[in-house]
Amino acid sequence: MGSVRVERRVFVAASDGTRLALTTYLPAGEGPFPVVLESVPYRKDDDCYGRDLVTFSYLAEHGVAGVRLDIRGTGASGGVLTDEYLEREQSDNVDVIRWAAAQDWCNGRVGMWGISWGGFSALQTAMLRPPELGAICAVHATHDRFACDVHYVGGSLHLAEQLEWPVQMVSTNGLPPDPDIVGDRWYDMWMERLEATPQWLPTWLSHQERDDYWLHGSPAADYGAIACPTLLIGGWLDGYVDGMVALAEHLAAPTRLVVGPWGHYRPDGGVPGPTYDHLDLMARWFRHHLAGDDNGVMDLPAATVFVREAPPYDGEEVAGYWRAEPVWPPADVGVGGISLRGLDPATWEGPQWVGSHAPAWDRGGRGSADSADDDAHAMTIDTAAFERPVEILGSPSVDLVVTCDGPVAMVAARLLLVSPDGASHLICRGNRNLVFRGGLDVPCPVPVGESFAVSFELMATSAVVPAGWRLRLALAGADFPVVLPPGERFSLTVDAEMSSLRLPTVPPRAPGRRVDVAAGAPQAYPATMVESGSETTVERADGQSVMRRHVEAVEQQDERGNLTYGIHQRFECSVADDDPATAGGSSEVVSWMSRPGWAVRATGSVDMAATTSTIELSIRLVADHDGATVWDRTWRHSIPRRWV
Repeated sequence: MGSVRVERRVFVAASDGTRLALTTYLPAGEGPFPVVLESVPYRKDDDCYGRDLVTFSYLAEHGVAGVRLDIRGTGASGGVLTDEYLEREQSDNVDVIRWAAAQDWCNGRVGMWGISWGGFSALQTAMLRPPELGAICAVHATHDRFACDVHYVGGSLHLAEQLEWPVQMVSTNGLPPDPDIVGDRWYDMWMERLEATPQWLPTWLSHQERDDYWLHGSPAADYGAIACPTLLIGGWLDGYVDGMVALAEHLAAPTRLVVGPWGHYRPDGGVPGPTYDHLDLMARWFRHHLAGDDNGVMDLPAATVFVREAPPYDGEEVAGYWRAEPVWPPADVGVGGISLRGLDPATWEGPQWVGSHAPAWDRGGRGSADSADDDAHAMTIDTAAFERPVEILGSPSVDLVVTCDGPVAMVAARLLLVSPDGASHLICRGNRNLVFRGGLDVPCPVPVGESFAVSFELMATSAVVPAGWRLRLALAGADFPVVLPPGERFSLTVDAEMSSLRLPTVPPRAPGRRVDVAAGAPQAYPATMVESGSETTVERADGQSVMRRHVEAVEQQDERGNLTYGIHQRFECSVADDDPATAGGSSEVVSWMSRPGWAVRATGSVDMAATTSTIELSIRLVADHDGATVWDRTWRHSIPRRWV
């Protein structure tokens, strides 16, 4: 990294005059170079300092300059961040792209990359088609902000996710800019940010169907808007995998897709392994599309996917191999139907904790317990043992005919692989809020007492069913704690004779389709992790089910003036076993920074309680400077439950 020229105090004026803070990473030599921009709200000078330096130093050492932007209202940038994925954010990206393209060290061609928010940002900016933007790479991002993000899934509200990442943003948005970057202005900027920044969660909870609010920034609303070459990287255990495979299928622009076995992690350190050297792939991708380097990256197959040959799927390493697919979706994928005759029982009436053996939508690295208790309280059907191996690749789906005795209801499906000794392993899951049986943008009350059809897909997946193993489909009216249950009790009856499971399968692949890929190399981060750990538990007692999660991470960044950055989070969500209207939870995130003689802390907390007719929110943010509280505010909202 010593040959990379890093400048952390770069400021660019947006079109409205707001000062945006950048860090630039320039290769050695005169240039000019192609440039790659990453635009996220995750602070470049402390929270993401180590990660950014590793990523952009690698690119710079391979001839690609980097620009890392704190989006307005975060980190060292001025202004206020009033919500995620705004037109103003995308306009700022275009301003920075044009600024970078005009620098004498840039060859006039700019790319974008990012993981999660950064991947969203790259896709959304590409939809605007700035002429200087020549290619993008999106990792763990989505095509549909309503149906495939941390807010809603299948038309139901994410329960656990509302108490995890959104509350992190309450806390980290409450930290000040670093005085080492912005100077003496830091305190005034901090107070302005605290006073003006709204809380986002009430807005998200107020938009309970796929309306224009969610369509903004969703590539699925206009796939044709993205014209530049697009590299897509996802993971079978990541909640955004549906977005990655949908974009690969629908974009007309040149694309390449990689899907590994991981959850929501960097591919070069993906959990579970094996890992993938995404930095090398990115360097080749951007050098080809932004600098004309004929390095063979476009000779890669349309899709490179990891075939999961055997469980467990969420341990340290997954058994399997990498395979090339010349087109996506595979040309030879077939969809076979499996009747649900024999579903036992055919009616579900509770309890509300069903699904808790797999408590996370983003399941990577967290582990799933034995599903026996959940399956015993679900409607299940097992196939016969398979006589020969069968490979599932794509999105399984269910076609159901159901009857409900209440005006609000949902159905959740879990697909499991069952070994000859009876052990089960979650392959994928899906759900549908039954007010959206005609589509996620067309809510309609459930017809009480009348049978009706509903179809929905489970998450995209890869799984080989070995000979002698069985598949199990488990259906229920709950998927706690992933999904907020409806506000009233209901029973759900499935007409098994009229219902089926559809499986996308591919024939046995020729050995020549297997490919070798470079594993991700361990990275020497320029920050010492002093303490890091997490723990997730699910407990049931006294008619109540509770999921708890604790996360602790502290980094000591000695080479930059003894800066320490840390975050501590705890959250829990609960529901009474026999009353869905009791679902709710609480969360607290503490973020802090310190140097000798200077310390700041921001504590964000959320309490959420769902009643039959409302969602009650209380959000608090407390900011401390050198041990004294300098700001303290609480927001309270009562949001009508219209469709969730």
